[in-house]
Amino acid sequence: MKKQWMAVALSAGLSQMAMAATYKVDFEGSLRFGQKTVDCPEESTFCEGFVKDLDVRDQPFSMSFTFEVGATPGRTNFTTLHSQSTEPGSGRSYDAWSATERYANWVTTDAQASQVPALPSASSNPFDGAAGVTHQVFTSALRTRSVHSLVGNQQVIRSTDFWSLTSSELWLDPSGAGFQNLVSLTWNAPFAGGTVDNYDDREPLAYFLGMLQQGTNCLQCVGLQWRDATASVDGLYSSVSISGAGRLVSITEITAAVPEPSTYALMLAGVAAIGFAARRRRATDTIKP
Repeated sequence: MKKQWMAVALSAGLSQMAMAATYKVDFEGSLRFGQKTVDCPEESTFCEGFVKDLDVRDQPFSMSFTFEVGATPGRTNFTTLHSQSTEPGSGRSYDAWSATERYANWVTTDAQASQVPALPSASSNPFDGAAGVTHQVFTSALRTRSVHSLVGNQQVIRSTDFWSLTSSELWLDPSGAGFQNLVSLTWNAPFAGGTVDNYDDREPLAYFLGMLQQGTNCLQCVGLQWRDATASVDGLYSSVSISGAGRLVSITEITAAVPEPSTYALMLAGVAAIGFAARRRRATDTIKP
């Protein structure tokens, strides 16, 4: 029983250490499509006349994305959604189930944490450094499992696994006007065996890293979304949006897990217990008749 307790203690210590690991993901690919919107008024539904295409097709692009496993206190790391819809063509009603698990979920006011590259033809940011403006940087690494099933018999129509690595910045003034930029790497593929009973199963970090690894096996399977957007104080909207595709070149653990103080205490307690048990055993052996 003591050996089992000590094994559990050491196992818990190792799991806490794993939560502090940092990973670097390298991406290479090319740009496919780009658009720029300038001063589109709120009343314009599709911004016709305010949008122009950007000549970015086939331009090579590469970047690195770094994420630390863990989250800012108070951030939600697991969410589920459920909705019902009807297919326009067949008239079939189906349930859509999804669960999102976040392996990194950070928010900070440190501008150095941003990983968003400068966009071609980027929109100007009039909010940067302005009085009364708040600035936050977000970093996330997540996966989402989705299952679509027929209403009634729960027959699965399709199920998918999706991951994304995202860095974004947000500037907001007291009126609600602001500026946001974002870069996101994404991957989506069928998930065999998905059901309404297992769509919300939790998966370990190793599973997520395995999903990322699949992004190294195909030249154009990882999507790139790269954009900025401005909502001005006078109600005008401007943005730049670029999409691309490529692959992950490498996934590297750049910072090994470092035990927290509580982990050290737990491991030392286990070592002390082992030493105490050994001394007691020797003492018992000594006084045996």
